[in-house]
Amino acid sequence: MKKLPPGLCHILAQTKLYTDGQEYVIVNIPLEQRYEGAALFAKLATAFSAVVIDKDQLTLVLAADVWDEVKGSVEAVQEAPGYRLITFDLPLELGLVGYLATLAQVLAEAGVSIFATSAYQRDHLLVMQSDFDRAWRALSEFIATCRGQMEVSS
Repeated sequence: MKKLPPGLCHILAQTKLYTDGQEYVIVNIPLEQRYEGAALFAKLATAFSAVVIDKDQLTLVLAADVWDEVKGSVEAVQEAPGYRLITFDLPLELGLVGYLATLAQVLAEAGVSIFATSAYQRDHLLVMQSDFDRAWRALSEFIATCRGQMEVSS
């Protein structure tokens, strides 16, 4: 990985990783059912969940056990189960450049596919359960390297 700008390295060094240990499912619902899907989501949203509506589809991210309870109430075109959550647990400014791209590159180099989503101040990744330990280790090592660089430059 190329040398990072000092400001970005400083933010990365402050990053704490968080996971909740739950399994998640990513669900694709036809756009025609966006109202039903959004209403369902509003009732079910848990500590981590996400909804994205674009011009072609509604995508829900829910805890697998929650989805299992209600999946018969809407027509899912596709379900992708078996994901785990990694949250970068620190408040981020919306104008921050390169943060998520840098962490995504770390995981790409480790051969880990990601599903990325962001809240107003935090970024989140979903990775396959089979890749979770490798992803966590790669991110932890990278963050530790950033911390080491900050200590050397102090």
